[in-house]
Amino acid sequence: MKKTGWQAKLKRAQRRVADMSGDVVSAAGLLVLSVLLTGVFVYGYCRVVSHPYFQVKEVSVRGVKELTEKEVLALAEVRPNQNLLAVSAGAVMRRVSRNPWVKEVYVGRELPDRLVLEVRERTPLALLRLSNDFYLVDVEGNVFKKMSGSDAVDLPIITGVSQRDEVRSPMFLGAMNLLKTLTRSPQYAYLGTISEINLDLVFGISMITNKGLYLRLGTEPWEKKIGRLKMVLDDLERRGMKTAILCVDLSDASKVTVQKKSIPETEPKEDREKRYNI
Repeated sequence: MKKTGWQAKLKRAQRRVADMSGDVVSAAGLLVLSVLLTGVFVYGYCRVVSHPYFQVKEVSVRGVKELTEKEVLALAEVRPNQNLLAVSAGAVMRRVSRNPWVKEVYVGRELPDRLVLEVRERTPLALLRLSNDFYLVDVEGNVFKKMSGSDAVDLPIITGVSQRDEVRSPMFLGAMNLLKTLTRSPQYAYLGTISEINLDLVFGISMITNKGLYLRLGTEPWEKKIGRLKMVLDDLERRGMKTAILCVDLSDASKVTVQKKSIPETEPKEDREKRYNI
């Protein structure tokens, strides 16, 4: 019985060794196959990315207005005859995005030999006067660039900001949203073009238009306050009162005060300054 038990244990051990050997052989086979497939893939990839058929023959730049195609190509730094499939889209995007005018850039490939750069530029909304310099502000309220001589823009000027961190304040962002509404909506065309917006932590905001309107808006809701202005101007026109230069105080929600300053200055004082209340 002891001999029989010993033989049974030996047979079980032999079966385990045989099973393990089979597993080792299978694993080795899979490893060799993986190495071969990897080698084939690497060889094929190297052949493809070095084949002249895929060399970049054209770089197409789309969506630029403020920037030129030449400026974008200089930023992209795509080497002549570089393989299209070997171009790093992420690296190109990072390089082009260094220009402050660039909001987003997309890199695409049109086989076999065209690289496409789709650029989305920032849309300037206003000029921020800070100290003695001017900075461009986009439609989202981001101060993205110090104005230079090459920036040919005609935009409203934001004054009253003394520190850079104030551009993230609720008043500044609210004023930018108001400016965006006034410049894009045709219902405010009677205001003319906004020339300047002044921000004051105590008195709120005020603005000047090219139609001779000086509007004191105070604190929010600014858009609602401006909504009352059209009625006032229409009433003044019906009365035959000139509206060349008007100082309109809309800061008090319960009334509108209009101070008229006529031209020329040689007119009697009582005609130069009149007040109109609602």
